[in-house]
Order: sequence, then structure tokens, then C-alpha cells
Amino acid sequence: MLEDGSVEDVVLVTQLPSDSWFEGFALRPNGKILATRLDEPELYTFNAEDPESTPELLHSFEEHANGLINLCPIPGREDEYYVLSGIVDLVNVEFEEFIVWRVVLSPDDSSPPQVSKLTKIEDVGFSIGLVPITDRVVLVPDSSKNCIWRLDVETGSTSLLIADDTMKAAGGEGNFFGLNRIRLTTEYLWFTNTSGGMLCRVPIEQVPDDASVGIRTTGPVQVLTNDIPHCDGLALSRDQTKVFTCSYTDGHIWHVSIDPTTGEAKTNVVLRNLSAPTAVELVYVNDKPKLFVVCCGEIEMGWFLQDNTDPWKEIANINSAVTVTVVTQEETV
Repeated sequence: MLEDGSVEDVVLVTQLPSDSWFEGFALRPNGKILATRLDEPELYTFNAEDPESTPELLHSFEEHANGLINLCPIPGREDEYYVLSGIVDLVNVEFEEFIVWRVVLSPDDSSPPQVSKLTKIEDVGFSIGLVPITDRVVLVPDSSKNCIWRLDVETGSTSLLIADDTMKAAGGEGNFFGLNRIRLTTEYLWFTNTSGGMLCRVPIEQVPDDASVGIRTTGPVQVLTNDIPHCDGLALSRDQTKVFTCSYTDGHIWHVSIDPTTGEAKTNVVLRNLSAPTAVELVYVNDKPKLFVVCCGEIEMGWFLQDNTDPWKEIANINSAVTVTVVTQEETV
């Protein structure tokens, strides 16, 4: 349970390799988690609620990339996902050669995943994630060009949705990331600025008569809070009055409560003493919220140097000594 009681059911995900870094997660229809590994081009699945569960390697994209950046479920498709790969240099914080893939999984993982290359993402800076508008158009936050693009996965074309100063990285040494996580609801596009410590939203409307556009903004960016430094991960409650994000440097989870009428926000730390939390996912089971918190391990990045007091060693279940064999089916279209 979180300290303020806002969510009673909290699942701490610690089954991942202790020398790894994971950013993208999705809860599958079978209850397992699907996860993208940033420091290797690998896609995993596992039962997050079983502390003894060993992650299963579903597919390696090593012929095309050296890291998987993020993923998202495809709307209206059962156990199908868009996966974002790239060439990543974690020490020098450089990212390039972004490709979107389609991955189709079997419900019980008895068959190899079907993997299809869809499109490269051209003329972008740092594509840091994927959020679907429809099964054809996804949003791509660009942490280098301080904007959010629409990407048509059928044609590979991009169009600018929004660029704003609130998406820029804060000044100062080590502030590599501005715009980071985004979430989409019917009324708003929500986003975080990691180095700026901000949670923001911008009003939107649907564009049903143009399948390549999907949504457009209808007003200015609203800054809800600027007191969540080094935030990563973003989860929203159904009524959009509760937002959860994590500090990967300080190892805690924030709950940002939002007044639905005024938009006034109040921030509290509700879970502490975690090892490099990088993602939070809020799902509803029998109409009750369940918060998944994903912790990474001992790997060092250009933007995050851990000290020697890493509590991960006491809670991690597996490490790089664990090996797996995997056979997958890959299609290029």
C-alpha cells in the first residue's frame, strides 16, 4: 500500500536482470508484463506478481538495433504491440536510427512471436516513446527537438502535433532530458519534463475525419507542478485526479493529486527506498487500482551514476549469469 492509501495494491517488479535498464512496459491480456530492455535489443515477458518468476526472452533485435526504447499496445488488437528500437549509446547519451516494429504474441507464449518491421522514423531527434492514438497513428515524444510528433505507421510520415518551451531540458550540467513520458486521455495530452521536474497537460480534441491526424491541441500547455525533479514513468487514474511518477535518482514514488475543477496539484512522496525506479503502470482489476513499479539495477548511464549503497543487491532475483534460448519468427514488410 502507498503511504497515503491512494492505492492499496502495489506490485514491486524486481525480477529483471540486475545489470539492466528497462523503460517500456505493458500489461498483457494474460496478466504477464511485456518489457523492452534499453541496454540490449531484447523483449521480455514475465509474471510480475510471482517473485520467483524468471523473465522469458521473446525476441532479440540484435541484427537491427542495440537497444529497445519503448513499446505500446495496438488499439483494438489482442496481444499486439508496437516496439521502438534504436542505436543507443547510454554512456554518451546518444540515440539514433529509430525503427517501429509490430509484434504479435500468442496468449500462452507457446508459439514464437511474429515480428514485422514497419517503418523508420526519419527527421527526429530522440524518439523516447510511443503512445497510440489509433491502430495507425502513434505519438512520438522527441526529447531532443522538444516536441511531440504524430507518426503514421502505414506511410512512415511524421507531422508535428506540438512544440513548447515546457518540453525543453533545464539548464545545467547533466540535464539531458526534458520531455519524457506522455499519456493520452480523451480531454488531455499529459507529459513530464524530467530535468525540469514538471507535470504538464494540454487540452486536445479528436479529429475523426482525418485518419492520419487523429488529434489536435485546442489550448495552451498547463503546468500542474514543477516539484518532481528527475521524474520518470507516468501513470494516471481513470478519473485523472491521481498521477504517479517516480524519481530514479532518489528511489521514491510521487503521488500528484489534482483538483478536477481547478487543476491545482499537490505532490507527496508515497513509496520510498527503491532501487532506480523507471516506470509505473496503473491498471484496474475488478475496478480496483493496482500500481506496478519497475526497478532497474546496477547499470550506469551517462545521466545516472549510482553510488555503492545500492539496495538492489538484496532484492534482485536474477543477473547476467542467467541465459535463455529463444526461437522467433521475423517478417519484414
